[in-house]
Amino acid sequence: MLELSGMLSLVDAHVHLVDDELKPYLDWIISSCRLRNVILFSNSMDFVSSKLNLDLFSKYGFVKVFVGVHPWCAPSYSATDFENLLKENIGFISGVGEIGLDGKYNDVVPIAVQRKVFEDQLALAERYNLPVNVHSRRAQEDVLEILSSYKISRILLHWFSGDERMLKKGLDMGCFFSFGPTLVYSKSTRKLFQKCNVSRVLVETDSPVAYGVCFEGYTSSPMLLSSIVYVIANLFKKSLEETLNIIWENSESYLGGKLLGDEMS
Repeated sequence: MLELSGMLSLVDAHVHLVDDELKPYLDWIISSCRLRNVILFSNSMDFVSSKLNLDLFSKYGFVKVFVGVHPWCAPSYSATDFENLLKENIGFISGVGEIGLDGKYNDVVPIAVQRKVFEDQLALAERYNLPVNVHSRRAQEDVLEILSSYKISRILLHWFSGDERMLKKGLDMGCFFSFGPTLVYSKSTRKLFQKCNVSRVLVETDSPVAYGVCFEGYTSSPMLLSSIVYVIANLFKKSLEETLNIIWENSESYLGGKLLGDEMS
């Protein structure tokens, strides 16, 4: 059931709960999300944050853990350590993320290094039949080309900023796309959103991110979800309840199973 205690549940498909910037607010975020029935897909940046996310899951079952090494952190990647982490915790891991390529960061971490780490993690996701949460800034073409080489049926392209041609290519591959706070104020994001298949839409905050437009530079938290969903309901031309149900069902399809057991109690 989507409805718990008279409230409709929300899903944040991409958040970084163990980021240092959120540490002072983490207890508040967790308690607020529990009260508001918010499911969180907590993504990792490196091996250390992957382990911290697993610790978080042991305390809060409504936090779905994604382990992975971000392209910014690719030089720290150890194939042996990461595979061992997956094998030892496979029953507690919901997916592999945040992984991918970042063309803007190529001057810091060469794209060849990013690509090797991305491909290694994709191979593990394929082996263990896990969904992937993918970063693709300024590298959408390369990311989609690489993804097409793997048998991974549940791919989320988070905060997708490619053009309509790349969006269509991703949709043809069966990818999901998550949209965040920029949907509230960005005409280009809304235009791209309206080209996306309704059954492939998820919602994210990518917390912690500071937004200079509309949110006055405040660092984002999962509490921004309601604003994003409100905009999506208007763009869908559907009721809020219908929209929440669509996002919930899409999130379950992406995750490959039910989002809720007794986690929110």
